[in-house]
Amino acid sequence: MQKHNSFVLGMCTLIGLIIGLFVKNIMVWTFVGLAIGYVITFWIPYFRHHRRVSTKK
Repeated sequence: MQKHNSFVLGMCTLIGLIIGLFVKNIMVWTFVGLAIGYVITFWIPYFRHHRRVSTKK
């Protein structure tokens, strides 16, 4: 699971870097890609698990 999360986070960051190269804001778009990857790999599974646990009660 850790390798999958790292891959997703790295790909989102790379996509942000590529977008940043085209729009001439490399740092901004790299951090946007990193933030989107972080949301995908950490917060979405966290809230999904939290919702499952709260509905079982």
